[in-house]
Amino acid sequence: MKLHYSISIETPENHIVKVKLTGKREASDKALNFFLPSWSPGSYLMREYSRNIRWFKAETSNGEVLQHEQTAKGIYAVDFENSDLNKKDDNFCITYEIYCHELTVRTSHVDASHAFLHGPSYLMGIMDKELVNPELSLKFPPAWSKVTTGLKDISPKREEFLYSAENYDVLIDAPIEIGCHETDGFMFEGKEHHLAWYGDLLPHNENLKKDIEVIVKEVSSTFSSIPYDNYTFITHFVPGKFGGLEHLNSTALQFSAMAMQNRKTYLQWLALVAHEYFHTWNVKRIRPRELGPFDYLNENYTKMHWLTEGLTSFMDEVFILRCGLCTMEEYLEMQKENLNRYLATPGRKFHSLEDSSFNAWIKLYRPDENSLNSSVSYYNKGGIVFWCLNALFVKEGKKIDDLLNLLWKSYLDRPEVGLEASEVFSMVKEIAGEEVLGKFQTWVQTTEELDLDGLFKGAGFEIEYDTKEKPWLGLRPDFLGDRVVIKDVALDGPAYKAGLNAGDEIIAINKMRILKDNFNEHEKYLFKDKPYMVTVNRLETLVNLEVIPSSAPRVIKNIKVTDSKVADATLKR
Repeated sequence: MKLHYSISIETPENHIVKVKLTGKREASDKALNFFLPSWSPGSYLMREYSRNIRWFKAETSNGEVLQHEQTAKGIYAVDFENSDLNKKDDNFCITYEIYCHELTVRTSHVDASHAFLHGPSYLMGIMDKELVNPELSLKFPPAWSKVTTGLKDISPKREEFLYSAENYDVLIDAPIEIGCHETDGFMFEGKEHHLAWYGDLLPHNENLKKDIEVIVKEVSSTFSSIPYDNYTFITHFVPGKFGGLEHLNSTALQFSAMAMQNRKTYLQWLALVAHEYFHTWNVKRIRPRELGPFDYLNENYTKMHWLTEGLTSFMDEVFILRCGLCTMEEYLEMQKENLNRYLATPGRKFHSLEDSSFNAWIKLYRPDENSLNSSVSYYNKGGIVFWCLNALFVKEGKKIDDLLNLLWKSYLDRPEVGLEASEVFSMVKEIAGEEVLGKFQTWVQTTEELDLDGLFKGAGFEIEYDTKEKPWLGLRPDFLGDRVVIKDVALDGPAYKAGLNAGDEIIAINKMRILKDNFNEHEKYLFKDKPYMVTVNRLETLVNLEVIPSSAPRVIKNIKVTDSKVADATLKR
């Protein structure tokens, strides 16, 4: 079926997008079910985008009303057989308005400054119908001068904005940025790479365009081919924002506008760019079998996010090192933080990587006060596991690049079929043998602890731990102004054993008032193994609890190179 989507933004300050969908039904179509997705590929949470639909209308091309009924969240059944039509008209016109005022990479945001349109959140499809070369046209305020998108531009005139895609999946997999944003770009391997920047930045000394170009060259050279004709980076620089979402030939990125002046946070930006760009191969092409074709209305479960995100989380920082955009010392500082985050997650004892992946819909993307104690991030642990796997590869005279080549070859051989875990395991065995495969499967499928010290030592590094004795309460605070509210408590830590709860406000310790500043100094005046009376406000009632600080869990203070030749062989090309 051929469809045309007309997108109209008349008063962006009201955050409303009007969508008109026109097409022609087949004579056998007695009814058509129009749907709006409930989630976005790459972001595994039911977001229920249809909650933003304000009204829905169905007509023929000459304006006759077609009967319709909402049959489920986001599904509207349009009845052609029983509608009271004066004459037969197979052409239909579906119109609806949708509210767009949520600025994330997985939602749409429209205001007076710009429009960011995220396909699954506003573009309806038709159930059980294959859309062939759908077209999309845009109408927006004349004050806006630019449109940036990975969709194919088929505009007949410069002042028109008309785009096309192969099918519905490709159509909604290309976000659109409209406004007066800054644009730039570069050529690589004869392919256009477009850059769009929305938001304001403070003066800084970084060359964003040059660094992105370096990343593109490094990542793409890892593979035998580049799978797109052109690529688009859309970036929102907004205070307090961080995130990215991969698409077939583009990515949407968000980063704090205040962070470019800091070297550490700038490296986080570069790793984010590398992460999402690497997804062009790993996830958008190389993928678990369950992730495509998509069921946009229900959860798409997979146990393989250790491949989609774990491998990507390992490679993104490796690429920054290989690009020469960070030093080995800076890279190791990033690994120290990754490892400390993992070691501070009691939930690693309960959830394997497979468990974490399968439960992404209710765990990782819906974190709560107990998340740290009940599960582990497949981004964090997955990245560490692939670090360890690569260390074993190097011992066998191989590298992670050998696995990437096998994964890419598998995709090229069967582009329409995703991977089973057994196929990835077979590749690991082919590269490094049965023993390495056994360790890798154990890391993926069980909660057995990783031999981090041994694996890093074998790769030319030494992990050094902080040996200072520090009193530990086993809780993380949220600060509401000067007030100290417990965000979460660590499993089996002092706060956990004492019965302190997430949401408790710490009022006093031994009757002395506690506010943000003196709480942050608590390591200076508390002693381990000594009892303290902690007064908390719990549900507007004062509660006294005895807390006995213990020694803080082991924390890595440094990772150093002990054998530069082996270390370089482990991480560099």
